[in-house]
Amino acid sequence: MTLPLVLALDISKTCTGIAFGRPGERPTLLSINGSEIDAAAAMAKLGTWLIEFCRVSRPDWLYYEAALNIIPGEYDAEEQRVKAKGNPQTTITLAKMTGVVEFIAEMKHIRWRTANVQTVRKNFLGSGRPDQPKKHVKAMCLELGWTPKNTDESDAAAVWSWACIQVAPSQAQIVTPMQHRKVAAQMAPAGVFAGGRG
Repeated sequence: MTLPLVLALDISKTCTGIAFGRPGERPTLLSINGSEIDAAAAMAKLGTWLIEFCRVSRPDWLYYEAALNIIPGEYDAEEQRVKAKGNPQTTITLAKMTGVVEFIAEMKHIRWRTANVQTVRKNFLGSGRPDQPKKHVKAMCLELGWTPKNTDESDAAAVWSWACIQVAPSQAQIVTPMQHRKVAAQMAPAGVFAGGRG
Protein backbone atom coordinates (compact mmCIF):
# COMPACT_ATOMS: atom_id res chain seq x y z
CA MET A 1 0.00 0.00 0.00
CA THR A 2 1.38 3.40 -1.00
CA LEU A 3 1.01 6.00 1.70
CA PRO A 4 -0.41 9.40 0.73
CA LEU A 5 1.89 12.25 -0.21
CA VAL A 6 1.14 15.12 2.18
CA LEU A 7 2.04 18.73 1.40
CA ALA A 8 1.88 21.36 4.15
CA LEU A 9 2.24 25.11 3.81
CA ASP A 10 2.80 28.00 6.19
CA ILE A 11 1.62 30.70 3.79
CA SER A 12 3.18 34.15 4.02
CA LYS A 13 4.04 36.92 1.59
CA THR A 14 7.46 37.34 3.21
CA CYS A 15 8.37 33.64 3.25
CA THR A 16 6.12 30.61 2.71
CA GLY A 17 7.30 27.51 4.52
CA ILE A 18 6.82 24.15 2.79
CA ALA A 19 6.98 20.58 4.09
CA PHE A 20 6.13 17.45 2.15
CA GLY A 21 6.54 13.71 2.36
CA ARG A 22 4.70 10.54 3.24
CA PRO A 23 3.63 9.68 6.80
CA GLY A 24 6.45 8.00 8.70
CA GLU A 25 9.15 9.60 6.52
CA ARG A 26 11.35 12.59 7.25
CA PRO A 27 9.70 15.55 5.50
CA THR A 28 11.44 17.60 2.84
CA LEU A 29 11.53 21.24 3.96
CA LEU A 30 11.96 24.34 1.84
CA SER A 31 10.67 27.87 1.55
CA ILE A 32 9.67 30.47 -1.02
CA ASN A 33 11.05 33.93 -0.26
CA GLY A 34 8.81 36.84 -1.23
CA SER A 35 10.33 39.55 0.93
CA GLU A 36 11.98 41.46 -1.93
CA ILE A 37 9.01 41.44 -4.33
CA ASP A 38 5.52 42.93 -4.32
CA ALA A 39 2.39 41.01 -3.27
CA ALA A 40 1.27 40.13 -6.81
CA ALA A 41 4.70 38.73 -7.65
CA ALA A 42 4.74 36.75 -4.37
CA MET A 43 1.34 35.24 -5.23
CA ALA A 44 2.57 34.34 -8.71
CA LYS A 45 5.77 32.82 -7.29
CA LEU A 46 3.81 30.62 -4.85
CA GLY A 47 1.25 29.65 -7.50
CA THR A 48 3.92 28.79 -10.07
CA TRP A 49 5.79 26.65 -7.53
CA LEU A 50 2.61 24.80 -6.55
CA ILE A 51 1.60 24.11 -10.16
CA GLU A 52 5.06 22.77 -10.94
CA PHE A 53 5.14 20.68 -7.76
CA CYS A 54 1.76 19.15 -8.64
CA ARG A 55 3.02 18.34 -12.14
CA VAL A 56 6.05 16.46 -10.80
CA SER A 57 4.79 15.05 -7.48
CA ARG A 58 1.03 15.36 -7.20
CA PRO A 59 0.12 15.47 -3.48
CA ASP A 60 -2.80 13.45 -2.17
CA TRP A 61 -3.44 16.00 0.57
CA LEU A 62 -2.63 19.67 1.03
CA TYR A 63 -2.88 21.27 4.47
CA TYR A 64 -2.11 24.88 5.27
CA GLU A 65 -2.03 26.89 8.46
CA ALA A 66 -5.28 28.83 8.78
CA ALA A 67 -4.99 32.59 9.17
CA LEU A 68 -5.69 33.78 12.72
CA ASN A 69 -6.21 37.48 12.15
CA ILE A 70 -9.06 37.67 9.63
CA ILE A 71 -10.45 40.93 11.04
CA PRO A 72 -7.36 43.05 11.74
CA GLY A 73 -8.65 45.30 14.48
CA GLU A 74 -10.56 45.79 17.71
CA TYR A 75 -13.08 48.27 18.96
CA ASP A 76 -11.68 51.33 20.79
CA ALA A 77 -14.45 52.51 23.14
CA GLU A 78 -12.77 55.85 23.77
CA GLU A 79 -12.58 56.74 20.09
CA GLN A 80 -15.76 54.75 19.29
CA ARG A 81 -14.30 53.06 16.23
CA VAL A 82 -12.47 49.93 15.19
CA LYS A 83 -8.72 50.47 15.18
CA ALA A 84 -6.36 48.26 13.22
CA LYS A 85 -4.10 46.06 15.33
CA GLY A 86 -1.91 45.18 12.39
CA ASN A 87 -1.51 46.08 8.76
CA PRO A 88 -4.79 45.42 6.87
CA GLN A 89 -2.81 44.99 3.66
CA THR A 90 -1.00 42.02 5.21
CA THR A 91 -4.34 40.33 5.92
CA ILE A 92 -5.59 41.05 2.40
CA THR A 93 -2.40 39.67 0.83
CA LEU A 94 -2.56 36.52 2.96
CA ALA A 95 -6.19 35.99 1.93
CA LYS A 96 -5.25 36.35 -1.74
CA MET A 97 -2.33 33.93 -1.41
CA THR A 98 -4.61 31.44 0.34
CA GLY A 99 -7.06 31.85 -2.53
CA VAL A 100 -4.31 31.02 -5.04
CA VAL A 101 -3.48 27.83 -3.12
CA GLU A 102 -7.12 26.74 -2.83
CA PHE A 103 -7.79 27.51 -6.50
CA ILE A 104 -4.86 25.40 -7.68
CA ALA A 105 -5.79 22.56 -5.31
CA GLU A 106 -9.34 22.54 -6.66
CA MET A 107 -8.18 22.67 -10.28
CA LYS A 108 -5.77 19.78 -9.65
CA HIS A 109 -8.40 17.79 -7.68
CA ILE A 110 -6.25 17.73 -4.55
CA ARG A 111 -7.97 17.33 -1.21
CA TRP A 112 -7.11 20.28 1.02
CA ARG A 113 -7.81 21.33 4.60
CA THR A 114 -6.87 24.16 6.92
CA ALA A 115 -4.96 23.52 10.13
CA ASN A 116 -5.56 25.56 13.28
CA VAL A 117 -2.22 26.79 14.60
CA GLN A 118 -3.11 26.15 18.26
CA THR A 119 -4.22 22.58 17.49
CA VAL A 120 -1.05 21.96 15.49
CA ARG A 121 1.16 23.28 18.29
CA LYS A 122 -0.71 21.28 20.93
CA ASN A 123 0.04 18.13 18.93
CA PHE A 124 3.62 19.05 18.11
CA LEU A 125 4.69 20.70 21.36
CA GLY A 126 2.26 19.45 23.98
CA SER A 127 1.06 23.04 24.43
CA GLY A 128 -0.92 25.25 22.08
CA ARG A 129 0.48 28.46 23.53
CA PRO A 130 4.11 28.07 24.57
CA ASP A 131 6.45 30.99 25.10
CA GLN A 132 8.30 31.88 21.87
CA PRO A 133 6.22 29.41 19.84
CA LYS A 134 8.19 29.70 16.58
CA LYS A 135 11.52 29.01 18.31
CA HIS A 136 9.86 26.18 20.23
CA VAL A 137 8.56 24.58 17.01
CA LYS A 138 11.98 24.87 15.36
CA ALA A 139 13.61 23.26 18.41
CA MET A 140 11.18 20.32 18.16
CA CYS A 141 12.02 19.89 14.48
CA LEU A 142 15.71 19.66 15.39
CA GLU A 143 14.88 17.18 18.15
CA LEU A 144 13.16 14.99 15.52
CA GLY A 145 16.21 15.17 13.24
CA TRP A 146 14.57 17.53 10.74
CA THR A 147 16.58 20.49 9.48
CA PRO A 148 14.49 23.61 8.84
CA LYS A 149 16.47 26.60 7.58
CA ASN A 150 14.02 29.06 9.15
CA THR A 151 10.91 29.22 11.35
CA ASP A 152 8.63 29.27 8.29
CA GLU A 153 9.88 25.82 7.32
CA SER A 154 9.57 24.55 10.88
CA ASP A 155 5.99 25.86 11.13
CA ALA A 156 5.16 24.05 7.88
CA ALA A 157 6.78 20.90 9.30
CA ALA A 158 4.54 21.08 12.38
CA VAL A 159 1.48 21.37 10.11
CA TRP A 160 2.78 18.42 8.06
CA SER A 161 3.21 16.33 11.22
CA TRP A 162 -0.36 17.04 12.30
CA ALA A 163 -1.71 16.45 8.78
CA CYS A 164 -0.03 13.03 8.60
CA ILE A 165 -1.80 12.03 11.81
CA GLN A 166 -5.12 13.07 10.22
CA VAL A 167 -4.67 11.13 6.97
CA ALA A 168 -2.62 8.08 8.09
CA PRO A 169 -2.67 7.85 11.91
CA SER A 170 -1.25 4.33 12.05
CA GLN A 171 1.82 5.30 9.98
CA ALA A 172 2.49 8.86 11.15
CA GLN A 173 5.36 9.67 13.49
CA ILE A 174 4.01 10.70 16.88
CA VAL A 175 5.80 13.32 18.97
CA THR A 176 5.96 11.81 22.45
CA PRO A 177 5.32 13.51 25.80
CA MET A 178 8.98 12.83 26.64
CA GLN A 179 10.02 14.85 23.57
CA HIS A 180 7.56 17.58 24.54
CA ARG A 181 9.15 17.82 27.99
CA LYS A 182 12.71 17.72 26.63
CA VAL A 183 12.14 20.60 24.20
CA ALA A 184 10.14 22.58 26.78
CA ALA A 185 13.07 22.26 29.20
CA GLN A 186 15.52 23.41 26.51
CA MET A 187 13.37 26.47 25.79
CA ALA A 188 12.78 27.41 29.43
CA PRO A 189 14.78 30.25 31.08
CA ALA A 190 17.73 29.04 33.15
CA GLY A 191 16.54 27.14 36.20
CA VAL A 192 12.88 27.15 35.13
CA PHE A 193 11.06 24.17 33.64
CA ALA A 194 8.23 25.31 31.37
CA GLY A 195 6.62 21.92 30.77
CA GLY A 196 3.17 20.79 31.77
CA ARG A 197 1.21 23.74 30.47
CA GLY A 198 -1.70 22.97 28.17
